[in-house]
Amino acid sequence: MLPIHWAATENTAPLALLERLIEAYPEGVQVPNKAELLPLHIAIRARAGVPTLQLLLTAYPESIWVETPSGTPPTILGVQSCLSSDALDLLRATERLVAPDAKGGNQKAVKLPTPVISPTHQSTNRPHSWHTISRYTSTPATKTSPPHAAPLELSYEQSDGNSSEDNNSPCAEPQSTLTSATIPPAWMLIEECFVCRVPFNMFKHRHHCRNCGMSICSAHSAETKMMMPGYTNPQRACLNCAAVLRRPPPPAASQANDKQHRRRTSKLFTSMVSPKSRDKHDRRDLRLRVAELTKQMDQLMQTNMGMQQQLLEQEELKAETMLLITQVMTRVSVLELQNEKYRQSDDFAM
Repeated sequence: MLPIHWAATENTAPLALLERLIEAYPEGVQVPNKAELLPLHIAIRARAGVPTLQLLLTAYPESIWVETPSGTPPTILGVQSCLSSDALDLLRATERLVAPDAKGGNQKAVKLPTPVISPTHQSTNRPHSWHTISRYTSTPATKTSPPHAAPLELSYEQSDGNSSEDNNSPCAEPQSTLTSATIPPAWMLIEECFVCRVPFNMFKHRHHCRNCGMSICSAHSAETKMMMPGYTNPQRACLNCAAVLRRPPPPAASQANDKQHRRRTSKLFTSMVSPKSRDKHDRRDLRLRVAELTKQMDQLMQTNMGMQQQLLEQEELKAETMLLITQVMTRVSVLELQNEKYRQSDDFAM
């Protein structure tokens, strides 16, 4: 059993961990475990999310045609495991994009040798990058396309609802999350929250804004899901996109302006996640943070000095009050003694 098998089994494992495991050993997605199950089969049975399935399919697209030892293909296995509608759409889209083997028919999981390969050697042979995962494609692939095509680009397409797998499944859900009218942006798999710059870990999970595609944490994700172009159901959005989506829609613009805006936005996001721009942005944020903290320290020092002055005044007032009380009590005691003396003298006189 390889570490990638464990990462595919545990839904709580971070997506970045699975990404690093695939980068370190790309052939691991083709190695079955002792039960003759590929990592894709394990992830489907564990009801993994769409990003996990997408990583595994991107690393080994032909696994969509590899059957389990019981002869069940991944798509049927997903229906039996009650996967979400998005995950089932992803599996079906992969079937349409990846042509089956030239011999026809599905394959069985085959044991592969597991040599240790250095990361430097793998980086030269890796055919694709893992920093950005594309969730869409322009045209579906036909069955005549070559089996070894360019890096896989997956899409969510609307189901016609006539599939026998959906009708027979006891937990079938409504299909089609995306429409073909608007193509959503690609997900940016960065290692930290795009807003607060805090790295993701086991306790700070990664989320994706479906409107801008940036990686965010739960603190900077909108509490309620939003309706956005290209989706038929409410989707997760970051706080900035949620504020923009709540505004009234602007007047309809031309398609040329829309494309220009998309291109400009794409360049902006690409520059934001590039290492050089991120370093500059981090330094600027650090300077602003230091200036803000310095200002807060000055304000706290002034407040502390004011409170110390008030404390001294209160101590002086307390001392004066105690002195006045002592003088009054002394005067009262003297008067009582004088009255007692006069009373005794009157008794002797009588």
